[in-house]
Amino acid sequence: MSRQTDRSAGHASGTTRRDFLKLGALATAALGSGAIAKPMAHPADVPPYGDGNQWPGRICIYRDEEMWVADEFNLERIKLVVAHGVRILTGVADVGPAFEALFPGVAADSTIAIKVNCIGPTNSHWEVAAGVVEGLSQMLGGTYDVSNVIIYDRHNLGSYGYTAERFTFGGNTAQIYHNANCYSGYYPTAGHQLSNYLIDCDYIINLPALKSHSIASNAITLALKNHYGSCCPASLCGNISGMLELNSDPYVKTKTNLVLMDGIRGTFNGGPGEQPQYWETFPDGTPNTLFFSTDPVTNEYWGRDAINAERAHRGWSLKDADWIEDASNPDFGYLIGVSDPELMTLLYPTDVEEDHGEIQTGTFLAPNVPNPFTDATTVRFRMASQGSARLMITDATGRVVRQLAERSFPAGYASVRWDGRDSRGLPLAAGVYFARLETKDGMRSRQLVLTR
Repeated sequence: MSRQTDRSAGHASGTTRRDFLKLGALATAALGSGAIAKPMAHPADVPPYGDGNQWPGRICIYRDEEMWVADEFNLERIKLVVAHGVRILTGVADVGPAFEALFPGVAADSTIAIKVNCIGPTNSHWEVAAGVVEGLSQMLGGTYDVSNVIIYDRHNLGSYGYTAERFTFGGNTAQIYHNANCYSGYYPTAGHQLSNYLIDCDYIINLPALKSHSIASNAITLALKNHYGSCCPASLCGNISGMLELNSDPYVKTKTNLVLMDGIRGTFNGGPGEQPQYWETFPDGTPNTLFFSTDPVTNEYWGRDAINAERAHRGWSLKDADWIEDASNPDFGYLIGVSDPELMTLLYPTDVEEDHGEIQTGTFLAPNVPNPFTDATTVRFRMASQGSARLMITDATGRVVRQLAERSFPAGYASVRWDGRDSRGLPLAAGVYFARLETKDGMRSRQLVLTR
């Protein structure tokens, strides 16, 4: 099919990158006996970051504490967050058209491959994938046939809840496969064979899980490493260079239109076969967060950020995962996405709605960048309307140690730099602090981690 290449088409009307908040921001699979050997032609005219990455550097980080409560997943709430997150990311108010905006040129028979991560108990939860497939079913006025959707991994997805009845919408059922089913004879980079699901599909959705890795060189296993399960044999893509070359393969790079990292539960140490762990940096002990982006590198950046914030809070060493920066370095030739936080855009929703009405944009306090930090960090927030705001830093007991700003701010985004010092100009000890924003709309706070 013909793919749309106008990279401006998906942007909200009248909106530029400057109107948004600037951030300072998986397996050997057996070849089937009927595997087909045939030459593969690369897509032509590959843009720097790939056709699917419509909004390089843009990400919606959506935390909602009702997605997982009292050891249970709230399916309907998760579906609402998925729908709302896609709407926020695309700037399109209705669910069906918002999903359509992610897949330019989509037709009723377009094929979409969804790569999930089910290598261990911390996984891409079927509830999140179901929310995605339900959203896809609403495309084209509800006429998109989800039997053209292929959900796959190299593990038995049925044991992780991926069953046909849970992925049936509009009388059509998504296909679920437990292997990578690679074509033989496809060796474009690093000598690897690539899953035929990726070669034959029109679009790709990368749906990783938020988790760490026990091997120091791997550090974390997020969006980029999720395609380890798309390579046959997986050992060809097991090291970092193989991983990056796989993600820069045109059949992956040009077709990846959505990266949705499942951070409802997650791990920050060990893995990848660890049980979900208790996070002290979140009040309910779990991230309860979904990360929406068209950019796998930006998505990876913020996954690392969440993991390292928890590790810093515990006084542990940070996960370098410097391939995130390599993935965007033109000297290495990958150019998969954006790793520079100054070139990123954060869309931070305030709440999930019970209907599919207009997208709300209220007053909120966004994650600071960097976090953790050593010398200085930028505290960012958004004002729903012009008015007075007071921004301060408190210690873990709630005592104010520094007032950063108290004045009238215009509607929109603002940022204030904090140098890690108290009101007397003295360096504060390493530890956990909180940014507190007080406005007429109420008080909001967010944890900051200072390291020395």
